[in-house]
Amino acid sequence: MQLGWRNTMAPEYSSLNALAQLPIDTSCPSPPTARLGVAGEVDLATAPVLRDKLLTLLRDQGPAVLVVDLAGVTFLDCAGVSALVGVRNAAGKTGCQMRITRPQPFVRRVLEVTGLLGIFTAPIEQRLPARSEYPSRARPAPAVAEPPGVVVAA
Repeated sequence: MQLGWRNTMAPEYSSLNALAQLPIDTSCPSPPTARLGVAGEVDLATAPVLRDKLLTLLRDQGPAVLVVDLAGVTFLDCAGVSALVGVRNAAGKTGCQMRITRPQPFVRRVLEVTGLLGIFTAPIEQRLPARSEYPSRARPAPAVAEPPGVVVAA
């Protein structure tokens, strides 16, 4: 006799079911920005779908900014938080900044309690060009000649 619950659904069915439970809308409001809007509950069943969609968007479009709109998310558990943190870490490795917008009160509270609200909702930093990208305006320093009659002690 076997006790406990066992998932008898085929993996394809369960992932399709999770996708149906988590409507996701992607757009590109500007060339360096990708936006992903999510609705529903982000939990153990749907978090992998969200993570995979975000990572695919990050890989395929290579945006400088990834905006995740959580206006339609009514529930977020630790699996959802983990998915968002994982994607943020992956984005950071590519130089992409990830930002969460419009979290609903429950989701806001989860992010606040975990200490992630400020990290995920911080304003996007305007990146300055690398030093090599600035035009060189510096003039070479003039050679300093020792005044006559001055001896420099060694």
